[in-house]
Amino acid sequence: MKWIKYFEGFKKNKWEVLLSNPDKKIEGERLIDLVDTAYSVTPLGSFVKTINDVIKSQWVVIDYNEEAGIDACVFYRNSRPDENWLGQKIQGIGHDGEKDSKKIVVKKMVDLLEKDGYWTEVSDKMEEVIRRNGGRAVTDLETLQKLFPNSNIEMLEAGQYQRTIDNGEVVKETVFGFPIIK
Repeated sequence: MKWIKYFEGFKKNKWEVLLSNPDKKIEGERLIDLVDTAYSVTPLGSFVKTINDVIKSQWVVIDYNEEAGIDACVFYRNSRPDENWLGQKIQGIGHDGEKDSKKIVVKKMVDLLEKDGYWTEVSDKMEEVIRRNGGRAVTDLETLQKLFPNSNIEMLEAGQYQRTIDNGEVVKETVFGFPIIK
């Protein structure tokens, strides 16, 4: 197995690594599987379907158990030229379905959300999970309007808001973390 050789210098089965593009290609199917598992109970499922979807994002992968290999992951992306924020937008997580994997990946996500420039937009179950684990919701309407300048944002409660997305659909979500506006 490639990971055993690749991570020989790491403490056995207790590592966390940001993957390079060649490694994303090698481990892409595993990453897709982890994300599919994490989002299997959500109505829309995962948007990570191909290796090209994997390559577009940065992936922090985690191995914590006795079996060598990736058990969980957090993936995020940098801002695009037409976006007015800097930093990293966490797009999602992946895990193998084990209770410990879920705990570890949520902790990693919440830890990242404590850093300047890291943020995510979530709803439903993921919102509950982040709140329960100490995530900080962005409650400032001005910041949200700058993050989503072409949306009609209406504040609801505790940082929740409604906004119109590109296809005209109205969504109810919450931003967590510390986005940096250009």
